[in-house]
Amino acid sequence: MTGGSGGVGQAVVRRLEADGWAVVSWSRTGGIDAADEMQVERAAARLRRWDALVNNAAVLIPRLVTEMSADEWDETLRAGLRSAFLCSRAALRRMRRGGTIVNVSSLSGVGGAEKFPRMAAYVAAKSGLAGLTEALAVEGRPSGIRVNAVSPGSIATPMLELSGAPKEPALRPDEVARVIAWLAGPESEPLSGANLRLDPS
Repeated sequence: MTGGSGGVGQAVVRRLEADGWAVVSWSRTGGIDAADEMQVERAAARLRRWDALVNNAAVLIPRLVTEMSADEWDETLRAGLRSAFLCSRAALRRMRRGGTIVNVSSLSGVGGAEKFPRMAAYVAAKSGLAGLTEALAVEGRPSGIRVNAVSPGSIATPMLELSGAPKEPALRPDEVARVIAWLAGPESEPLSGANLRLDPS
């Protein structure tokens, strides 16, 4: 999985390991940039077996559009969308029939959901990830690979604090991890192309 070094990512790693998965976690803090094509291909080549992929990498740079630099915009989409493309491509090339991909999107990427200022780039990245999920589900179908997304609302993580969103967290990381683990496993068959909205509030 990508983005496994904190928040939801750590919770997903713990949950998958508790469920008996052998988890490989990629993160920039761990020395692998999931948005770097060569690093992804080298890391993927070392995996002997690939049953599931969780695309969780993301960054949030809170800026009004009028104050955001092009580099900050690019970095947000690079981390949240380019990484998902590169890792999904690597997974689709190597997965055996029955593999799964789970993209961690957000209510920020769901049409009609409330948006907040200073998050335009993040919204664009998560909206793109939601669309990518649907497209990959179609491309993975002939190989028996399922692709789904989960779009949580506010989660009690440092990223929520950074966003400045005027909402109390509605979810805990372990609650989101439980849904992601279900989507990654065989119990969610034959679901594919879905984007599960997690918004208990």
